[in-house]
Amino acid sequence: MVYPVIVVGGGPVGLVAAHALSRAGVDFLLLEGRPDIVFHAGSDLVLTNSGMRVLNQLALLEPLDKVSTDLDVMQRVDHQGRNIGDIDFLAYQKEFFGLAPRVLSRHDISAVFYDSLPGSIKSRLLPNKRVASLASNANGDGVVVTCRDGSVYEASLVIGADGAHSIVRQQMRELAVQHNATLPADSMPAPVNDEQPFLTTFRCLWLRFPSVSAIPVGTTSETHGPIATTQLFAAEDTTVLALYERLDTPTRDRIHYTQADQDSVAARWGNLLAAKGSDMTIAQAWAARTESGLVNLEEGVVENWSFDGRVVLTGDAAHKFTPSTGAGCNNGIVDIVALVNELYPILPSSASPDRPMPGKHEVASALQRYQSKRHGAVTAGCAYSGQVTKSSSWADWQSWLVDRYVLQFKFVQRRLALMGATRDTAKTPVFSFIEGVDRKGGSVPWIKQMKAPTVVKV
Repeated sequence: MVYPVIVVGGGPVGLVAAHALSRAGVDFLLLEGRPDIVFHAGSDLVLTNSGMRVLNQLALLEPLDKVSTDLDVMQRVDHQGRNIGDIDFLAYQKEFFGLAPRVLSRHDISAVFYDSLPGSIKSRLLPNKRVASLASNANGDGVVVTCRDGSVYEASLVIGADGAHSIVRQQMRELAVQHNATLPADSMPAPVNDEQPFLTTFRCLWLRFPSVSAIPVGTTSETHGPIATTQLFAAEDTTVLALYERLDTPTRDRIHYTQADQDSVAARWGNLLAAKGSDMTIAQAWAARTESGLVNLEEGVVENWSFDGRVVLTGDAAHKFTPSTGAGCNNGIVDIVALVNELYPILPSSASPDRPMPGKHEVASALQRYQSKRHGAVTAGCAYSGQVTKSSSWADWQSWLVDRYVLQFKFVQRRLALMGATRDTAKTPVFSFIEGVDRKGGSVPWIKQMKAPTVVKV
């Protein structure tokens, strides 16, 4: 069987793709390398108004309300525990759009996304399917996907939603290289991405520990200072703390850290406060941890997001942000909106079963439109997120000056927040083919309106 679409990656972005394709009536298969679609691992995620608006249209926001915690004022101290002024950006988001950003675990967001799928759609999500390679099919109009267990699947289009170390992105590059090798000398070659498109300037030690009364539920706190900065989010049962440490030398290499590496970073910064207003240190949080990890924080935007109308990248496979602004997952969610809006009019679906599968040139044009609509936004977002991490870790005197003294003024915070709301967030796209109604509230109007629900006359 040849599927119109195969999605590689069952994380939050891949699961949103499953919802979107299902609502579009497009047949698909999703391949996830882990043993389970929903698993207990990883740090927390923040949902911003861009992501929540899309999830509301997919009827996923209400169940997410039950497993997430509102974020409010961002408390800030320096490495010596001295107050450097709270930040109201998160509170302004609620004022502007009616909803405060929310934090939740990767497990809970994946569970909501998966449990909300119809049973017939769940059967299309296959765990234990770690992709090994992509190859052109015999006719050159599709892709053969081979998994490490030897299973083989074929699709007209492969969507890579498999993260920063995407096998789809690697294999897409190989397909482009192979394609170019067969071209006559005077032909236009296909674009070939860099093998290592992301640069790492920071690494992150994250840990989860049982919530304590000294750090109330809903607390959002940061510690700023030279080389390292922290973020903490306290939920009802567990609290997550992330420490971002600037590397001595930026690298494009992937690094696998050991437990000894984790212990070393925790010991180096163990004297820092975990949260403003609490005596708990990182060393104490580390001792109480139930989960932890140390990972590089890659940054960058891939130059080319698709190949030959047959492979396309989304989310972290296409662009990687530092976590400081919580924008990474949300931008991946919006990618799916832009991509499926382009695919819906051309792919056969349950609504248009007689529509023939489009040629790869038509699909290629749709994929280029998708990238053109998203590339500028994610490039700006990636740069902004990196700058926030840099400023919080006082990378230079200008960053220190702005972070330590300028940002404490509320009029500066509000002006910056309103600029971001009107210039970026308000332009969040929505699915063109799904009816929906925005939640009420907020002073900043959305530019793109949802498709109005059909009124049934009795």
